[in-house]
Amino acid sequence: VEVSLEIHNRKTLIERLAKAADWLGGVMGALIAEQAKVPAGRWAGHRLRALDGTSICQPGADRTTWRLHVGYDLATGQVDHIELTDGRGAENLRRLTYQAGDIALGDRCYARPRDLRPVIDAGADFIVRPGWNSLRLLHPDGASFDLFAALAAQAEQEGEIQVRVDEGRKEAPPLPPLRLRLVVRRKAPEQAQAEQKRLLKDAKKRGKTPDPRSLEAANYILLLTSLPADAFCAADVLALYRLRWQIELAFKRLKSLLHMDKLPTRTERTSRSWLYAHLILALLSDDLSQ
Repeated sequence: VEVSLEIHNRKTLIERLAKAADWLGGVMGALIAEQAKVPAGRWAGHRLRALDGTSICQPGADRTTWRLHVGYDLATGQVDHIELTDGRGAENLRRLTYQAGDIALGDRCYARPRDLRPVIDAGADFIVRPGWNSLRLLHPDGASFDLFAALAAQAEQEGEIQVRVDEGRKEAPPLPPLRLRLVVRRKAPEQAQAEQKRLLKDAKKRGKTPDPRSLEAANYILLLTSLPADAFCAADVLALYRLRWQIELAFKRLKSLLHMDKLPTRTERTSRSWLYAHLILALLSDDLSQ
C-alpha cells in the first residue's frame, strides 16, 4: 500500500510539474526583468553583450531537441536574456533587443547578412566572427571582393579591410550600402595547425575531403564589425571579442553544476518545466553571488 501510494504521489507531482511550464516561464521572465533593472556596466561608454546558444538533447535523441538562447551582460556578469526554443530555433542577432551604445558579440552562427542591419538601426554595434563563406563580401564600391587575395596581401599580423555586405535583397527605395570593417589577425602557427587538424578529423569522420579554402582560412581570425575605426582600432576589436568567452564559461557552469545537459524526460511539457526550473535556480544563484 505504501509503495502504491508513493507511486501515485510521484505521478501526481510529475503531472503537476508538466502543467507548470508557462508559470515557471513567467517566473523566469520576472527574474530576468529584475536583473535588467541593475545599471549596466560600461566600457568606453558602451554596454558589452555576448549572445550565444547551447543545445540540449532529450534521452536517446541523436540531434538537438531544445536550444537555449542567452544574452549575457559582460560588465555585470549576469544573464539579461533567455529564450528557450526547440531544436529548429536558429541563432541570430535579432533575438536580443538593443539600445544605443550596445555592442553585441557573436560567433559564426550570428554572421548572417539580414541580421546585421537591424542592430545598427537600433543604434547599437556588433562584432561577429564570419566564416570564409558565410557572407558575400564586396568592395565598398560594390565591386567583387576576393577574400583570399586580400588575406594574402596582409603583411602585418593584424589589420583591417573596408568591405560591403551583400544583403541579398532588393528594397524600394534601395537601402544604403552596409559598409563594415573586416578585422584580420593571423594566428600563431600552432593555433592554425590545431584548427586544420580539427577540420581534417571532422571531414574524415564524415567521409569527405575538406575544402582547401577552409584549411587556408584556418590561418586567420576574421571579425566583422560596425564599430568606427576612429574609436576602436583593430586591436581593440580583437580584445573585445575575446571577452565573448565569458558566455561559454556561463554555459559550462549550467551544465557542470546544474546538469542542464542531462534532460531526464522525453515529453515536451515536462521538459520545458524541468528546464525553466533549473534556469530559475541558475538566475537566483547568480543574483546571490553578485
